[in-house]
Amino acid sequence: MNTSKHLILNKGKDITQNVKFCKYNKETRKYDVTFQSGKTYTYDYHSIEWVKDPEVLSPTMVHISHGSIELFKIQEISVFHASATDYWHIRFFDESERTYERQELKIVNSCLSESEAQDCLRYLRQLASINELKSDDGEILLQKQYEKLDFIGDDTTMALYLNPDKHKIDTYQKSNLIFPFGGNASQFKAVQNALNNQVSVIQGPPGTGKTQTILNISANLLVDEKNVQIVSNNNSATANVLEKLASPKYNMGFIVAQLGNSGNKKEFIKNQLGYYPDLCSWEMEIGKQAELREKIKNHTKELASTFAKQERLAQVQLEQDALLLEIKYFEQYCSDSNHIFSNIKPRRSLKSQKIMQLWQECYEFSEGDRDVSFWFKIKSLFVYGISDWNFYKNSLTIIITLLQNLFYQARQRELTNELSALKKHLEAVDVKGKMEELTEWSMDYLRAKLFERYGNKQERVLFTEEDLWKRARDVVKEYPIVLSTTFSSRSSLKGITYDYLIMDEASQVDVATGALALSCARNAVIVGDLKQLPNVVKDNMKKQCDAIFNSYKLSQAYSFSENSFLKSVCSILSEVPQTLLREHYRCHPKIIGFCNQKFYNNELIVMTEDHGESDTLAVFKTVVGNHRRDHTNQRQIDVTIQEALPLLENVKPENIGIVAPYKDQVATIVKQLNTDKIEVHTVHKFQGREKDTIVLTTVDDIVTDFSDDPYLLNVAVSRAKNRLCLVVSGNEQPVDSNIGDLISYIEYNNFHVVQSEIYSVFDLLYQQYTDARIAFLKKHLRVSEYDSEKIMYGTIVDILNSHSNLSLNVICHQPINMLIHNPKRLNDEECRYAMNMATHVDFLIYNRISKKPVLGIEVDGFHNHKDGTRQSERDKMKNHIFELYNIPLLRFPTNGSGEREKIEQFLTEYANNK
Repeated sequence: MNTSKHLILNKGKDITQNVKFCKYNKETRKYDVTFQSGKTYTYDYHSIEWVKDPEVLSPTMVHISHGSIELFKIQEISVFHASATDYWHIRFFDESERTYERQELKIVNSCLSESEAQDCLRYLRQLASINELKSDDGEILLQKQYEKLDFIGDDTTMALYLNPDKHKIDTYQKSNLIFPFGGNASQFKAVQNALNNQVSVIQGPPGTGKTQTILNISANLLVDEKNVQIVSNNNSATANVLEKLASPKYNMGFIVAQLGNSGNKKEFIKNQLGYYPDLCSWEMEIGKQAELREKIKNHTKELASTFAKQERLAQVQLEQDALLLEIKYFEQYCSDSNHIFSNIKPRRSLKSQKIMQLWQECYEFSEGDRDVSFWFKIKSLFVYGISDWNFYKNSLTIIITLLQNLFYQARQRELTNELSALKKHLEAVDVKGKMEELTEWSMDYLRAKLFERYGNKQERVLFTEEDLWKRARDVVKEYPIVLSTTFSSRSSLKGITYDYLIMDEASQVDVATGALALSCARNAVIVGDLKQLPNVVKDNMKKQCDAIFNSYKLSQAYSFSENSFLKSVCSILSEVPQTLLREHYRCHPKIIGFCNQKFYNNELIVMTEDHGESDTLAVFKTVVGNHRRDHTNQRQIDVTIQEALPLLENVKPENIGIVAPYKDQVATIVKQLNTDKIEVHTVHKFQGREKDTIVLTTVDDIVTDFSDDPYLLNVAVSRAKNRLCLVVSGNEQPVDSNIGDLISYIEYNNFHVVQSEIYSVFDLLYQQYTDARIAFLKKHLRVSEYDSEKIMYGTIVDILNSHSNLSLNVICHQPINMLIHNPKRLNDEECRYAMNMATHVDFLIYNRISKKPVLGIEVDGFHNHKDGTRQSERDKMKNHIFELYNIPLLRFPTNGSGEREKIEQFLTEYANNK
């Protein structure tokens, strides 16, 4: 009987190979079964199950394992769907055959049976065929790897990437995590997401502990006896992992295999030791392990709740530093405006929120040109404690300025008190001590588990280069952490599908290389930073890749020229859990403060401290002129060597780095320096590095798209730990360029008072005012004017959130007299109008880095603002004032439409002009 087409079961047992012929006897209602011996036996109808017409599968589309043994050289697969279970009949090329019950087998299907996956793979193969990395004999290496890729398991993360509509991210329930390498709130979350999801993304801005997080993920995998391949764009990132694990502090280098290219493989084979380190001190009884695991669990919970206070402490400290700086500018404004504060003091200490409330209510009198009422004065006595009614005889300008000063005093007092309380609480809780205990206990537990695995072994097996492909499974059992470049991930150990792949620096990996790495792992953690330098795509390569992409109907997220692999994954797998590592530990708060405001929307929590250093930030400007020649600027080199470096005489040369956007500038600087101890590199080469002091020379006289690239600037600035020196052209830079923002940021933080016609926005003051104003509007929604104002505010905030890359913010009721520093352009009438504190712009969009105004927005009531009214004359005057000082102004009548579209259009044009 043909065993590929028939399955005969006797009470569930396969007897097909012994059967020569089988026939159902209708008269007796029994089966007559003739065996190979020639004898025929009769079986009850219910004893025999005869299964025909099996499902025939292609051996190239499925991988089958029986127990721990993978089945190879399969010629034919027939799947019989019996009543109780499926039976898999497998015929091998040596003509042997065997039938297995489905539960005996581990089956992995290839996603390449899906047309969508096939189409995407064809596209990636074409990209690989034009890759520039070649062997000595001219063979394209990436193409060679893709040619070998004839099977992609549907349990791998590559299946998700190739066909996200068909495959969904698996989730798990993993708890009781350990943190032997320390951690914080966001790192805890990142580890949890990594171990509870088939794919997760970790956004790791500079100095937030990516390596620490990767090590904690790996530690938990080791405890569960899983393996992991850690890859990065180059060997330096994975070398950090090996260096940490192999250090005397941890002594875990013996479980790591640094593979990848042939050179690393040879080095690994050469340096193997035939013995294990002495692990006796790592042994721990099972009962003690359980106790320790429970202590770790409880400590982790306690720390999770304490982290919130630790984060708040860092935020309050930054707010206080920013407030003190803003107060200096406010005092300068008051001095310029000849404001003299009276000794008005409330009868009791008011909270800043109460002062804002009083400011709001006073402002309402100015809106209607009314005097402060008797009843309000009575209210102010009981609610605000202001018993001296002469306070309200002052002009509104004086009243508001007094209230602003009171606000600053109150807010400073509140922050000081909160800081003191938080510090006291954290000292009592001893968060540092608890974290050290958690780290120590976690490390003890990890070591105990590693002892169970390695501690009782004597001699260690020594592998050969041949073993890396013949005995790959044995290698990964012995070395559960494998390091490689992303490019070599698939060829490190032949035929291995790792439990986990951790890809570091994914923002520098291209889509073809990154996708290939996913083919060798069931789970993946993609680590990088979308705000740092992506992979570089040369113009000729871009044209070729775009031509290939345009020949397919794929999502834009697969485009080679427009996406790093990190960006591609975040777009294609839009539901993937993402964790931002928020706690920053590297740079001085004033240095990382620029990156935080400019690139990370203030989401970073700065854990370093500002000790009031006066030399943290510096700008050196050349004389005005055209000094750039090709990609070098000798004037900037002169300023760097003759002005910037002499100021760094107290810094060891080896702790100084000089960076530039162009390699020609780097080469010229190196020739002219009188020392080789100072490192000089392009920004691209400095990515992943750090120095105590960084000198950044921008080269261009007027910034170009390349030198002003936001990713490049983010990397350059965040290399500096303690000091940042910016060397730029003295020429005026484009409005709100990224370099221009950095110059403004440095000058603002150094209290460099620029004699401009426009004041910097007091954003802490007016952000608080805006919050109070919106709260006030919510209580008065029945007033159409207020309702329109609230709706407009919500619209603006929504629009700005969708343009977060522009670093813009919005405040309401910005007084004109606190915006215009020098009223010399105004006539007498305009000056009187503008200098009145009641004269304000309804909404002001401003650059939160430079504190400069970008766009004014007015909401005009239909009746009050129609032609011929007193208000319409004021509107014309305000329009002219804004025009004179080159501040764009948009007006929207309350009965109009298209507000969102007009603001969006302005911001698009603003972005294009940056």
